[in-house]
Amino acid sequence: MLLFESAQFDGIMKKISEFNAGLLSDMEQKSLSLTDLELSRLDAIVKILKDASHYHCSKFADADVVLLLKILKSWPLSMMFPVIDILRMIILHPDGATLLHKLIENGNDILMETFKRATAAPAQAANLLTMIRAITNLFKHSYFSNWLQSHYSEILDALSSCRSLFNKNAHLSYATLLLNYAVLLAEIKDKEGQAQVLSAALEIAEDGNQDGDSRFRALVAIGSLMLDGLVKSIAIDLDVQSVANDAKASMESKIVEVGADIELIIKEA
Repeated sequence: MLLFESAQFDGIMKKISEFNAGLLSDMEQKSLSLTDLELSRLDAIVKILKDASHYHCSKFADADVVLLLKILKSWPLSMMFPVIDILRMIILHPDGATLLHKLIENGNDILMETFKRATAAPAQAANLLTMIRAITNLFKHSYFSNWLQSHYSEILDALSSCRSLFNKNAHLSYATLLLNYAVLLAEIKDKEGQAQVLSAALEIAEDGNQDGDSRFRALVAIGSLMLDGLVKSIAIDLDVQSVANDAKASMESKIVEVGADIELIIKEA
């Protein structure tokens, strides 16, 4: 599975401090601001996340997740993205991911709540980017597979409706999410889910404005679903042949190769 594992932690904390100062100076929103103790706690969370060499033994307190939950629920939409970025990195941390999963199992689905806020109109481009990457990182842990499967339709529908707001990085992140979903849903033989991912991936592959990396990942998702999944005939009905032809005419060799692979799968149908 492909993940988003790097983060500019200093920039994230600088932005959070900046936003917090803005809340403090606004009489109407002052109550949403973080105390010095809470900011210090966030610094401690980031310090743990920075120290990747000790991920196997470092731990978070339950209060750390509660603090993140508080911010994600209460801060204005325009200020959410750096906190979502911390959430994205906590998902990669073994103990952080375990705490999040436990929270969800206990009925407090911080992930879906945050996703709904991040994608609700008027959606903010920065929230969409960080949220897509956070969801993508869930694929690192098999215990999130049920969550990912049960929410794929809602996630993909919401993101599809927000695509007009995507920048280049968001498009690539979205294509990466689709590729991970293609692998997962093929493994668990979820035909309905595969069909939805196929449709979304075809949209990207057919979009002439997409950059090469996004198209490539979408094409790999299509090929994976046709080869390992249950939607080969659906793909053929949706004229995947023309997508393969376009890919083979690309100036990028990796796209040409995956286009040829898709054509080979079609011929074997």
